Amino acid sequence: MKRTLFAAMAALLLATGAMAQAKPVEITFWSLFTGGDGEYFDAMVKAFNESQTGIVAKTDTVKFTSYYTKLTAALAAKNAPDVIVSHQHQLVNYVPNGAFLALDDYVKQAGMDLSSFQAAPLAGCRFDGKLYAIPMDVHPIVMYYNKDLLAKAGVTKVPETLAELLAAAKAVQSKTGATGIAADNTTATYKAYTLSRMYLSLLKEQGYAFLDDANAKANFNNAAGAKAYQALSDMMNKDKVMPKGLDYDSSCASFKLGKAAFHFNGVWMVGTLSEQAGLNFGVVQFPALLGKNAGWCGSHTFAVPAQKSQDPAKALAAIKFIDWMTSHGEMWAKAGHIPTRTTVYAKAEFKNLPHRSEYADAAQNTFSVPATAKWQEIYDTMSDCLEESIALNRDAKTALSTMEAKVNAILKK
Repeated sequence: MKRTLFAAMAALLLATGAMAQAKPVEITFWSLFTGGDGEYFDAMVKAFNESQTGIVAKTDTVKFTSYYTKLTAALAAKNAPDVIVSHQHQLVNYVPNGAFLALDDYVKQAGMDLSSFQAAPLAGCRFDGKLYAIPMDVHPIVMYYNKDLLAKAGVTKVPETLAELLAAAKAVQSKTGATGIAADNTTATYKAYTLSRMYLSLLKEQGYAFLDDANAKANFNNAAGAKAYQALSDMMNKDKVMPKGLDYDSSCASFKLGKAAFHFNGVWMVGTLSEQAGLNFGVVQFPALLGKNAGWCGSHTFAVPAQKSQDPAKALAAIKFIDWMTSHGEMWAKAGHIPTRTTVYAKAEFKNLPHRSEYADAAQNTFSVPATAKWQEIYDTMSDCLEESIALNRDAKTALSTMEAKVNAILKK
């Protein structure tokens, strides 16, 4: 009788232990994705949870306007969620303070294949040789073009050089009355960021970054910087193919309504433009107007915060979650973003998305902004300076000398 009782108790203990071991690891996640992005992201998390039983991811969406304020406070207190999303250029504000875990060992344990990632986005997540985040996507500046307007103007080739772009834009204006190039160039909305991103891209095409290698001083008041500046100034003031005073919303509306031949913007516009009835457009990576292809890009990354009491099991589960999310980038590509894992490009689900294959190669030719905590202030200042100087048709030497002095003053603070 006793043996039977002991056997039953032992069996119960084993069963209880097995149940405890089978309990999934729960990880919490903060997301800044709202609107259309949020819907796609939430669908991915749901699919991840349904794909396996070992991990449960629970998400909490925070409004973008307050996301980094809330995240900074949580990281300082070391009570942030198990996984967070951060723009790549924001990493420099957190990694030096020890806010994120170095992921190299966890990546090895999880068996994540880093060779399947595009090199540039992954490199932007390394600090002092260590990996502190995993890139989910890149969202670069690209060139949209209206196929019908080009056809009416007799333009049979998508421009690949500055001369071809200007010629095509002039032909469209002359023969159709539409705008040649719609790109926002005023700080009335979003600080003329498209103008700034075009300038950074034209500079990089010639092999120059906006700041020096140490991010200690300006690196654009030179022949390459002047050439990039002059190209943008001529579009507005000499060739008159880019209307002066276009803000972001106006430039988007102009192209969306079929009133512009070319439009420079991020890939996030693909979904919106695809829904516009009657708009026959194409999209390509930022063209090599002044040298080799190089397009400004942003990137969403995943990071694992350092906690007061770090649980290795949760950290490993977080990496497995990140691995799955990046491996299923075709789901995220529906929002317009370019996946960072090259293995996604071969999937039929990605190939069948309209326009995505047209600009997927852009991920190979992108660059990140300088890794300095002062970048946002520099970026805003650059936008203000470019808008004012180009609108007033200042010569390149005056414009760049003024901008250089202001940028260097920020760096010396």
